[in-house]
Amino acid sequence: MTRVETADAPPVAPARFAYWRVDATVLALVAVVIRLPAFFADRSLVFDDGVFASSALAMRAGEVPFRDVFSSQGPVFLPLLWVADLVGLRTMDAPRVLSVAAGVLVTIAVYSCARRLTTRGNALLAAGLVTTSGSILWVTVPVNADGPSLALSVLAVAIALRYRDQPHLRTAIGLGVAAGAAVSIKALSVPAVLIAGLIVLLSHRRARDAAAAAGTALAVYVVAALPFGIGRVWDQSYTYHQESRRVNSHTGAAHKIVDTLWDRDLLVVLALALALVAFSVRYVVRRRAGKPGDRALTVVVAGLVLWIVLVFALLVWEPAMWRAHISHLVPPMALLAALRPAPWPALAVVGLVAAPFFVSNNESILWPDGYAGHDAALVHHLGRFPSDALFISDDPGWVWRSGHRPPGAFADTSYQRIDDRQITESSVAEAARAKDVCGVIASSPMHFKRLHHLAAELAPYGFTPVHFGRRTLYQRDTPECATR
Repeated sequence: MTRVETADAPPVAPARFAYWRVDATVLALVAVVIRLPAFFADRSLVFDDGVFASSALAMRAGEVPFRDVFSSQGPVFLPLLWVADLVGLRTMDAPRVLSVAAGVLVTIAVYSCARRLTTRGNALLAAGLVTTSGSILWVTVPVNADGPSLALSVLAVAIALRYRDQPHLRTAIGLGVAAGAAVSIKALSVPAVLIAGLIVLLSHRRARDAAAAAGTALAVYVVAALPFGIGRVWDQSYTYHQESRRVNSHTGAAHKIVDTLWDRDLLVVLALALALVAFSVRYVVRRRAGKPGDRALTVVVAGLVLWIVLVFALLVWEPAMWRAHISHLVPPMALLAALRPAPWPALAVVGLVAAPFFVSNNESILWPDGYAGHDAALVHHLGRFPSDALFISDDPGWVWRSGHRPPGAFADTSYQRIDDRQITESSVAEAARAKDVCGVIASSPMHFKRLHHLAAELAPYGFTPVHFGRRTLYQRDTPECATR
């Protein structure tokens, strides 16, 4: 990709990156502030929030990823989560520190990319669109793997653009570290990493530097996976996903992507639509005036469109595509929208009109409510058990928010583990035999409610059912599980 400098988009002068640190600091503060209400939310925001927070709690207790703690993500994720939990002083909300940090990083990384492609104002627009995107918010507050993977992959693109301007071996190695870490969390980051690699390959054609970047990325995966066993890591973080049942048809997945972008990312979609209109108008004016085409702009647009197409194709292809995965489309869309945006007055008018709809659609992540009704009663009841009591639940979020944790092997109770017979009535009952396990929660027909003989398997160990609406807690009445 090359920098776009035309009469319509003048270069930043005299210092190319004047105010970079000021802008980055302000953007980081904005990114943190808008995430604070959700960071301190009393409830588990999504299923993964509870799963990976429970994984962090298991690691606090000394359980090891991939051996004691099932991990559906790559080998870099849980170690990063352990560090973030430590930085957050191991409070109840500390596991969310990693996601918020990812929100700050992806915001600054998008700004950095845009600063090397267009003007300061346009770069601020791109970063603003990303940090306020609903899809990005949903993966940069709840504990999950998409946020860190996305942030590191965009960082890889930013480093690649720096390499394009200042080719050094150390920059290529830095790119390899970021790209390797991103892919070692989630394979959905591969399109961004491929774009970063293309930038390195095509900008200076230094085979040594490209090989160093690729070798470093591979080394990151190997070094991260070795302590846990490469076989276990591969089975849990890759094979597990490829063998999952398809959630949507290919056409259904495409519709889901469009619906999610319209629902969560209205500002990004409208900004991109306006940019396309503005680009078309400028193109027609240039042609009528007999001016030559803008090659630099064409190269950058082609690169961003390729990035979007690769992510879209991967999302449609993957068997289990969830709405969180669609966040990987937002950075290239925001960069494309801000590369040569519509006039600022037009953007301001459309933004003011669309803002109420955006807020309404994303209110549950901007200002999330706490638990209510049967959920609140269940969490309150769990809180009455001894602080060291363990619970197995098909939604680990309730256990986490009550101040407890599940055994590491049951931190992730996704439906696919039941499909694969990794979790059965017998395996749950066997784990529940431990004296410190005080309850088992079944709530969903997709999860433990389809384990039809679970109650019979638990009964010999002293578990009796207590109902909270459709949620059933099989609790144990023993001295170790006496409620307060």
